[in-house]
Amino acid sequence: MSTTDPSLLAQISEDYYLNKLSFGEISDKYQVSRYLINKYLNEAVKSGIVKIEIASTASRNSQLEQVFKEKYPDTTCYIIQDDTTTSATDDLLSNYAANLMVKHLEKGPHTVGLTWGETTYSLIDAITTNPLDQIKFVQFIGENLKYNSTAGTVRIVERAAKKVSGEFLTLPAPLYLANDDVRNGLYDAVSIKKTLDASREMDTIVTGLGTITSLESIPIWNQNINRLFPEVRLGEVAGMIYGRPYDINGKILNIDTDKTVGLSLSTILGVHKRVGIVRRKFKSRATIGALRGKFLTDLVISESIAYRILHEEENM
Repeated sequence: MSTTDPSLLAQISEDYYLNKLSFGEISDKYQVSRYLINKYLNEAVKSGIVKIEIASTASRNSQLEQVFKEKYPDTTCYIIQDDTTTSATDDLLSNYAANLMVKHLEKGPHTVGLTWGETTYSLIDAITTNPLDQIKFVQFIGENLKYNSTAGTVRIVERAAKKVSGEFLTLPAPLYLANDDVRNGLYDAVSIKKTLDASREMDTIVTGLGTITSLESIPIWNQNINRLFPEVRLGEVAGMIYGRPYDINGKILNIDTDKTVGLSLSTILGVHKRVGIVRRKFKSRATIGALRGKFLTDLVISESIAYRILHEEENM
């Protein structure tokens, strides 16, 4: 039971949620520390003064989920019923995944790793501003260098931290470095080491799935694709996850020649909760490979993607 004056909780909550004042502005106004502001906002939620909801009318297809449970027992699949338009279905997926994430993060503390992409950005954007205790967001692999994009990893971890009044650490490095000595030497840099040390404490990852085509659309990687993946037959790549290419059977194709800057794949796959979200049917083969490779513990997809996956499986 909160012992703080309810009127103070209400005033601070109103300034934060409705008047959009920052923690710094509230601290100056009420002469209280940022720690106490976070504490009061949480008290306001727990005591019922503030009620926070993520708007979602998403319904799940339990029959399809049972089919996927039997076929892919290592991944919990949340299959959302399609809406009338693609954009409406996208919103349902993002809102459902955001709700799933918030419920998980409420049981803090957590260190959460995020990757880049419009899908991850949309998930973060769907989170209703809500202060959470002891949440840290980290960038555990380098930046994909897709310039002029709002969905780069640096911007995403910053936005996520702002949404929940948490902390964030970025990795000031490119996604790939072809020279092994340069890449390994980079890990001694103070800023890099600090972020990677924090990333090793991750208990949660949120990611989308990529394709080799999306990587080739970025000039710097397209120009050096053979140096980055010297022993990979690009035609065999079904998808990309955590910067690594894999085939339709979930086999990582560059395990012995990995040029990715960041945590090792074995460390990443040791993270307890790895949540993926896929919103596009053309990523069905990438999704099949990810499911077969057991790269994700949880997956949020739509009915149409689920049906496409089953159709692809039948024709393999």
